Amino acid sequence: MLDGQESGQAAAQAYSLALSGAPDNDRIATRAYREAIESGDKALALRAAHALDAQSKLPQDARLLLFGESLSKGDWRAARLMLDRLEEAGGFDFLAPALRAWTDVAAREAPPLASAERQPKDGLGAVYLREQQPLLLLARKQVNDGLTAAKALTRPDGRGLILRLAVAARLVALKERDKALELLAGDNRTIRAARALVEAGKPLPGAIDGPTTGTAFLLARIASDLLRDNGSAASLTFARIASFTAPENDAIRMTLAQALANNGRTDEALSVLDGIAPLYEGLVRDIRIGSLGRANRSEQALSLAQAAAKRPDADLYDHARLGGVLSGLQKHGDAAEAYREAIRLAGGNAPWNLMLLFGGALDQAGNWDEAKPVLERAVAAAPEEPEALNHLGYAMLEHGDNLTEATRLIAKASALRPDSAAITDSLGWAFYLRGQPNESIPLLERAVAADPTEAAVGEHLGDAYWAAGRRVDARYAWRAALIQSDGPDDRKRIEDKIANGPPARAK
Repeated sequence: MLDGQESGQAAAQAYSLALSGAPDNDRIATRAYREAIESGDKALALRAAHALDAQSKLPQDARLLLFGESLSKGDWRAARLMLDRLEEAGGFDFLAPALRAWTDVAAREAPPLASAERQPKDGLGAVYLREQQPLLLLARKQVNDGLTAAKALTRPDGRGLILRLAVAARLVALKERDKALELLAGDNRTIRAARALVEAGKPLPGAIDGPTTGTAFLLARIASDLLRDNGSAASLTFARIASFTAPENDAIRMTLAQALANNGRTDEALSVLDGIAPLYEGLVRDIRIGSLGRANRSEQALSLAQAAAKRPDADLYDHARLGGVLSGLQKHGDAAEAYREAIRLAGGNAPWNLMLLFGGALDQAGNWDEAKPVLERAVAAAPEEPEALNHLGYAMLEHGDNLTEATRLIAKASALRPDSAAITDSLGWAFYLRGQPNESIPLLERAVAADPTEAAVGEHLGDAYWAAGRRVDARYAWRAALIQSDGPDDRKRIEDKIANGPPARAK
């Protein structure tokens, strides 16, 4: 059986032969296309896509592949026809405005974003087109407008960092080094390295210098967003098509590596990271360590994280990364010390989420007396952050520490993020611990409905049912939680509740 091939490449080769023998078989063509995307065989992906197109059975994502092919060949008419079909079919039509703008750039026709009626006013199309705007403008060599658009999109997270670097690289290529430096302010290691390259008069890698790389960059952004939403298979599809379109772009290669790791292709992910420019050293290290950890190769991940933290130029991110790896290994005391060093290096500018990690590690290590003020500092630094409010509030519940204040913190978090199953669970649990099971049950039921795979939420609901005298409902909830539970200790505790009810709570 073709699907029984041990190697992805071997499977792709088998499907390639099968497709050659039966080019009109849409089932073989579909499997060949999917195998080509998974294994990274661009030639087979294109062959299979064209075969499916001839039979009017082209998948939506394959339209993006053929659009990129038309763009790279300079066939603007074919590219626009493919976008028409993308819009007609729906699904990925939100990409069409930005892709049309890149086609206009390629054809040297109407300036991108020239007419207001062409621009989507809201929705995903508007979001992605807005992010592409500085790149589109700089592709037209509209330097000042492009720089202004880039500054308006500046974000402190990793997504914002990659966009800043791409825009700065394009400005350097246009011999606008001073303007590039305007985007490279800050103390992030990658930004410092980029700034040093620009100040030394050296080229900056990663420029989005035309429609092909622009299109690939857009598809890689979609892949990154899907990774955050746990869309593993779809993220790999977008990342593969992006890498087929611009295989030398390092930002796209990093996204591909993350998508591969999320799909269990760890060794291939690590291989993709080889040869990426030294500028991205810190980002590459993050991806390597994360990929190894996801594959349960924890000792390898720990070795890399420890080596980075021991470097003479180690910064707060290196120590925070080490803390994360140690936490994953349940070495909470060591993790707390790594976070402590990260906060020391941050001086008075430690971000709230770093303090949250530090406080959480201290708490897990059994040091609540030190953990609580650290968590309170995190909330003081970010009083409108639901994650910080909920973390402190729930920790206080767990320690029986001022349940009224804990409930207030969690209620505020819930008001800020009412759709969070975790926060809704915390609020329901707060009412339960305060002896109000009837008030807790609707909240816990809502949390279970939002996330039925979280064992702790189902267990909480069972406890609340029991306290309200609903014994049958309680055992049903616990049995559902038992199915989702992981460790033997959790299973034993839930099994005991099913048999005997929960232990009596201390007053």
